[in-house]
Amino acid sequence: MNEEGQPLLFTPLVRQADAPVPEWLFGTGGMAGLPASLHPTQGVNVAVGVDIIEVDRIRKVFERHGERFLKRVFTDLEVAQSRGKMSRLAGRFAVKEAISKALGTGIRGVGWREMEVVHLRSGRPSVRLHGKARQRAEYLGLNAFDVSMADLAQFSIAIAVAIQASSVATDPPMPESSIELEAGKQDQ
Repeated sequence: MNEEGQPLLFTPLVRQADAPVPEWLFGTGGMAGLPASLHPTQGVNVAVGVDIIEVDRIRKVFERHGERFLKRVFTDLEVAQSRGKMSRLAGRFAVKEAISKALGTGIRGVGWREMEVVHLRSGRPSVRLHGKARQRAEYLGLNAFDVSMADLAQFSIAIAVAIQASSVATDPPMPESSIELEAGKQDQ
């Protein structure tokens, strides 16, 4: 428990729910070297990743490597849904970077094609995870993944949000002042 006025330190979503926080997360000093008390996560945990990329960068890589680049980074469906537009490919690239950040692995921990960005009939982007990306999501106990992207002529930006909700939902305790207010409403 924190002392009054002391800062709280929150940890990123790097483990399964109810598992202890790994010591490696805090470096050589471990938890003992933290600048503030560690706030335990409860209920729903969220991991977020964001990325922005220059469309021209994707265009140049495509001009240099062509189909080899497409086959290495994108699934056939992603390429088809991009309809040959570099800004759409860049958007998907940014989403994949954002997903890998939300998974806590970075792009070195999962393969490009293991994160698939597909559009639903409504046009909304959705995520399919395969291989190591799927294994990482299952390990973390992720219940939902949502992405959003925007692309312009020069830049594409994406955000990925992963949700880890504990299987037993509990309401947080109400502050005493709220309890008194609730009791007062019942007396009226």
